Amino acid sequence: MANSPHGGVLKDLLARDAPRHAQLAEEAETLPSLLLTERQLCDLELLLNGGFSPLEGFMNEKDYNGVVKENRLANGLLFSMPITLDVSSETIQELGLQPGRRVTLRDFRDDRNLAILTVEDVYKPDK
Repeated sequence: MANSPHGGVLKDLLARDAPRHAQLAEEAETLPSLLLTERQLCDLELLLNGGFSPLEGFMNEKDYNGVVKENRLANGLLFSMPITLDVSSETIQELGLQPGRRVTLRDFRDDRNLAILTVEDVYKPDK
């Protein structure tokens, strides 16, 4: 690779191992699900393929606040744009979203399961 990824390691989050992929696909069918918007889909794609390295998921509150205030993640790495999964209060209550809860992220275009998210933080950003 000509240039190293931001943070030093490319965060490829795709489940490429066939048995693991099958296990996650089966689990995704049992979880509550969230239909993603077009913008959320773009963010998810960049998270999964390493485009937002060193992120390994949507930002928790500590990373979000660091980026907004100082353009830095909680670990000190430079990162200039908040990458969050914004959902309404109603959706949070409806799906019972809280730290530790797992939820399936689905494509609004074809209702396909795309990923499983383990919720780390539920917070209201200071826009």
